[in-house]
Amino acid sequence: MIRDYAKRGEDLPWQRVYGFLDESHIRFNHAPHIRAKVDCATCHGDVASMTVAERVVNHTMGFCIECHKTKQASNDCLVCHF
Repeated sequence: MIRDYAKRGEDLPWQRVYGFLDESHIRFNHAPHIRAKVDCATCHGDVASMTVAERVVNHTMGFCIECHKTKQASNDCLVCHF
């Protein structure tokens, strides 16, 4: 199925599994997490073994703060909130 999209030059019709409510005033950028070598499974679970992507990690503020502490990343409010 994925190959069929590629052969036709079409984008995959993604179904969002993770995201933040607008009222959370969160901005999220994958780039700094990729540069910090955070494994995708840390935040998204083992999607490589899933037939259908499902939400397995709760992205609470506590989850993010704990990870930032562990990685010694900034916990300044404006890093994530606007």
